[in-house]
Amino acid sequence: MATLDQETVVVDEGGLAAIAQHWGIVLFLGIASLIVGIIALVWPGATIVVLAILLSVWLIVTGIFQIIRGFSRGLSGGMRALLFIGGILSLILGIIAISGAYRAVEILAIFVGISFLFQGFASLFLAGEQKEGRGWNIFGGIVMLIGGFVILGWPAISLVTLAWIAGIWLIVSGIFEIIAALRLRSAAKAL
Repeated sequence: MATLDQETVVVDEGGLAAIAQHWGIVLFLGIASLIVGIIALVWPGATIVVLAILLSVWLIVTGIFQIIRGFSRGLSGGMRALLFIGGILSLILGIIAISGAYRAVEILAIFVGISFLFQGFASLFLAGEQKEGRGWNIFGGIVMLIGGFVILGWPAISLVTLAWIAGIWLIVSGIFEIIAALRLRSAAKAL
């Protein structure tokens, strides 16, 4: 059982044993991350197309579920309208994107670029509200805004670069997950 003791979290042997039992899942995730990262580095173009197709499918599925959720009881008229409008737009974008890989990549670039812009503005607004970490929030916000504009301006080059960065991040993350899994396995044997 985990208990809080003067800002320190203590996990007894039962809790560690429960976590350590699942070391195989952590190992699997680490190996999968490593493999996907290598694929992203070796074939960034194919990785982008696969991600774009997955985004298309995700848009279609979420669009359908949003429309279905719009029929739920207890929703206000405004929430119902937002669900229907969002669902229909998501469904239309998904169908347009899945009709051609190039369109799907364009839509992926737009999503990533707009996401970067929103994150950049959010960081800048946060910097205006909080004194702690203000410099980092301003720096991060500016970097995200620049990244968003670059991605929207040059989507093909930007997405390949993002695929490389994601590949490197997945490889590093996979290595750390594999190491953690092996440590969990050792801890499970020691208990």
